Amino acid sequence: MNIYKTFEIFLKEPLSILKQNLIQIVSIQTGNIFEHKPSIDVSLLKDKAQINVINNEKVFNLLSLVTQRAERKKLKEKEEKAHESA
Repeated sequence: MNIYKTFEIFLKEPLSILKQNLIQIVSIQTGNIFEHKPSIDVSLLKDKAQINVINNEKVFNLLSLVTQRAERKKLKEKEEKAHESA
């Protein structure tokens, strides 16, 4: 399965706090990558979420890309809907 499709499916799941209220994806690179293993941490606050990707730039780039694609798709659908109603 295409890894991009996997993340698109993930974003479509009913994870409303992540899908609708994701505020940011953060990449954290520590000085010594051998001391700190790569990890992903999700912080959920009231109506907000933040994904911290630690020592894994590839995952950060992938999540960022999929999030940007989802936002573009939403914007395109909104524009098409507005065009149809005009």
